[in-house]
Amino acid sequence: MLSVENLHVRYGNIEALHGVSFTLERGEIVTLIGANGAGKTTTLHSIMRLPPPEAPRVTQGDIRFEGASILGVEPHDVVRRLGIGLVPEGRRIFGNLTVQENLTLATYARKDDSAAVQQDLGRVFELFPRLKERQRQLADSLSGGEQQMLAVGRALMSRCEVILLDEPSMGLAPLLMFDMFRTLKHLNEEGLTILVVEQNAKVALDFAHRGYVMDTGAIVAEGTSAELRADPSVKKAYLGG
Repeated sequence: MLSVENLHVRYGNIEALHGVSFTLERGEIVTLIGANGAGKTTTLHSIMRLPPPEAPRVTQGDIRFEGASILGVEPHDVVRRLGIGLVPEGRRIFGNLTVQENLTLATYARKDDSAAVQQDLGRVFELFPRLKERQRQLADSLSGGEQQMLAVGRALMSRCEVILLDEPSMGLAPLLMFDMFRTLKHLNEEGLTILVVEQNAKVALDFAHRGYVMDTGAIVAEGTSAELRADPSVKKAYLGG
């Protein structure tokens, strides 16, 4: 479904990714794990085709979706036409808008009717009952966990088929973190394809079907979650073993 092929990207004179390659098949959950500065967020921003300074310049390689290169696709068309949604690191919600306004704003490019939008809004509130309780509150008054729910809900309101999550557990209490991943697992079982960047390698590998380990801009290990959990180098570096 999505393939990153020998991707090299630069920030000015600094190369941030050095030949990164991986695949994401329809219906999978795949994780990219690694330390800060490994290139995980850069990879997601490159897939979303975000303009500089958010994303670096691709100098070599390709990103393909359903077999076709997306390097020339505008960021809004990555969401609208390809159906890829991003839940960015730090959530980046609109704090001066209400919960409901944040969610409906994500439907700006949809061409279906208001009834379909209301149906999807109801689905998000079903998945995240706290958002329904707080739908008229300003988003910056929410807790960190509630803001993460809102960021995920906003991506879902775009009717994405693939969701990219950047550090979804960051700043969350353990109970909220496990609730979040449980909800995401349920969405995957319903057909959502997920690529998740996560520093908490144990949680990520418990959640994902497969994974790739990134280090200083390159893929250094890959395999099923079980294989990576059993890999001595992965255990030593990321799992405390």
